[in-house]
Amino acid sequence: MATVLWDRARAAQQNFMLRMWVIDQLGPDGEDHDWSPETLAADTVTALALTPAEARALADRWRDLAVEQIGELRRHKNLTAHLDRLVDHLQPSPVRDQLLAWTETRQHLP
Repeated sequence: MATVLWDRARAAQQNFMLRMWVIDQLGPDGEDHDWSPETLAADTVTALALTPAEARALADRWRDLAVEQIGELRRHKNLTAHLDRLVDHLQPSPVRDQLLAWTETRQHLP
């Protein structure tokens, strides 16, 4: 089961990074939602099981956590690797605010 979680997270992270690269290099495409920053932002939020506050609370004591919980924090760190670049493409919104919180939180994740 753990392998399945890692495989899904790895596939999602690679998808997010590819989409972010295309958006950065070629610009957003209003015709294809895969290359929309707003769609990428929504997909990212959907992929995350924790809120930034929950992740930060766990990260503050990560050395005391079970291996599975540390793995969950690592998956969240990987799934948010593209956010520094993505937020620059987004208009102010609650989703952008949440992703900005993740950019701060991910610095504290193991």
